[in-house]
Amino acid sequence: MKASIFTFLLIASFVFSCETEAPKKEKQVPAKVEVQKPDYKPEIISGVERLKIGIGEEKEESSIAYSYYKLNEESFRYEEEINKFLASSITTEMEEQSKPKGNIELSPAHFKSILKNFKREFDSYGEGFPWSFYDSTYIDESFEQFVQVKRTSYMFTGGAHGNSYVGNDLFSKETGEQLKLKDFISDIPKLTKIAEKYFHQTVEIKPTDDLEEQGFWFTKGFELNGNFYFENNKMIFVYNQYEIGPYSMGIIFVEIPIREIKSILKLDLKRTKQQDLVLK
Repeated sequence: MKASIFTFLLIASFVFSCETEAPKKEKQVPAKVEVQKPDYKPEIISGVERLKIGIGEEKEESSIAYSYYKLNEESFRYEEEINKFLASSITTEMEEQSKPKGNIELSPAHFKSILKNFKREFDSYGEGFPWSFYDSTYIDESFEQFVQVKRTSYMFTGGAHGNSYVGNDLFSKETGEQLKLKDFISDIPKLTKIAEKYFHQTVEIKPTDDLEEQGFWFTKGFELNGNFYFENNKMIFVYNQYEIGPYSMGIIFVEIPIREIKSILKLDLKRTKQQDLVLK
């Protein structure tokens, strides 16, 4: 964060002044240090881009509900890092193949172009059921120490069914770095054991049932993934379609009460005021 740089400069100037003999009868004037304005609040731009895809009257509307930070000179580093992440992650499979190199400036036009490229790919086939693509991004600024970026998407490009995806990525407000499970939990084996209990409850099988025999693709016993978020005093893990079982099992959400893992949490889950954000 910018504030940390200013703090370093302030400390450095203080140490330097202590090591240098000050002139007698001359009052020391501390160096001016630019600081973050106390009333600064991140500004989130949000909206929806839509486009109908199909032939003749057989058309389906695809859409991207986007959210990203409006950057300025006062923006925190994490705002910049999250925007970079969003620029590379919100894309269709076809868009990924032709994505230009370098930094992408987020804008409504950028998300519109993703839909246009998706439509262009469908038009090249010229037949069949209309394709569809939906993507929604929500930036959760409600925690003091980190930001949660929540994404849901769906894509249909023909075949028996489309594919859905739910993704969660967490970023440090202090460094802007993307956080991993080890950044939140001090004892992952203990968390795994607790989560396995709730996994069995979620999929409605007995605690003693073997997961492989029940059709799950755990070859070495139950495992946690890195797709998780915090909500309503719970830590929630998400297993997407085809991740640990066939399509018919759908997306599985495993909810673990915070009270069960409070002793192994490394980061404070204290919340800030979501309403303080500037939303446009």
